[in-house]
Amino acid sequence: MKAVFGGATIKVWFNTLSTSRNFKNVAEIVQEGNAVLIKTGNGDQHLLNFENVNMIEEIETGMDLKIQELKEKFNKTN
Repeated sequence: MKAVFGGATIKVWFNTLSTSRNFKNVAEIVQEGNAVLIKTGNGDQHLLNFENVNMIEEIETGMDLKIQELKEKFNKTN
């Protein structure tokens, strides 16, 4: 499985003690078997054991931030 993002912030929830980790500027997530590879826009790569992952959620998208900035800029000029 492969998912492509445009600079999103991804939260990965792990099975133990409700712990999570945020990954910023995510460009791609590739899952194959029990391995998940998270690639960021700046070239960083994070390899996770998928058996330890409870949930992956997108909490912020790069495009949404740009749209919000444009809305705020438009509102200030009107």
